[in-house]
Amino acid sequence: MEKIIDDILAAGEVETPAGEKIPLHSAISREEGNLLLDLIRNDPSICKTLEIGCAYGLSSLFIAAGLAGRPAAHHTIIDPFQHTSWKGVGIHNLKRAGFEAFTLVGKKSEFALPEILENGEEAFDLVFIDGFHTFDHTLVDCFYATRLLRPGGYLVVDDVSMPSIRKVLDYLLLYPCYSFAGATTTTRPMPLKKRTVHSMLGVLPQKFRDKVFNRSLLHNMESEVQSMVALKKTAPDMRSWSWFSGNF
Repeated sequence: MEKIIDDILAAGEVETPAGEKIPLHSAISREEGNLLLDLIRNDPSICKTLEIGCAYGLSSLFIAAGLAGRPAAHHTIIDPFQHTSWKGVGIHNLKRAGFEAFTLVGKKSEFALPEILENGEEAFDLVFIDGFHTFDHTLVDCFYATRLLRPGGYLVVDDVSMPSIRKVLDYLLLYPCYSFAGATTTTRPMPLKKRTVHSMLGVLPQKFRDKVFNRSLLHNMESEVQSMVALKKTAPDMRSWSWFSGNF
């Protein structure tokens, strides 16, 4: 299974069931995949996993690699566009890897999650969210994920460098039932104001800049931000009907 991951990342492309080669995009990085893989491998109690957003299946492969060899393992995937926009590549990759213990739910998450919840709360050990990236969609996904996740399980959210998703994550971190469990980082361009100052300073003599300004500030055109974050659900969500944190 990990060989397929290595091959996809090395080639930078995926293959459809019909044999068409497609450039890899909208995929998690190896570092992000390893966060998922390590969480699962380091906790043998993780068997039931849920993923919102499969795309070309790289995240699914990392999750499946962690679940490999666990008799009770089962992975549920919510992706309404798997057989249209993504041409079935994600599911094809799982089958190529020999992983059959999965269910694809071909509905939008706002419809699929309530139906899954009807079968029982706290049914999953890990939930990975990488769906529609607006604030409201992500908040809805996280609301249901919190209900579906058992105490001791993990909620993993991708693309938290995006302001919409970061806002949701900051809110979740205020929940009494969640604690920070790990993260990966990425870099993003320096904000426009800093880039403008940087370009203005560039016309000054090097000797003057070195005396007055911090060299690292002048040359660092990128900043490091979190890209994927894992939260551990340490207890049942017991907030009262009137709970609200004024710190948000």
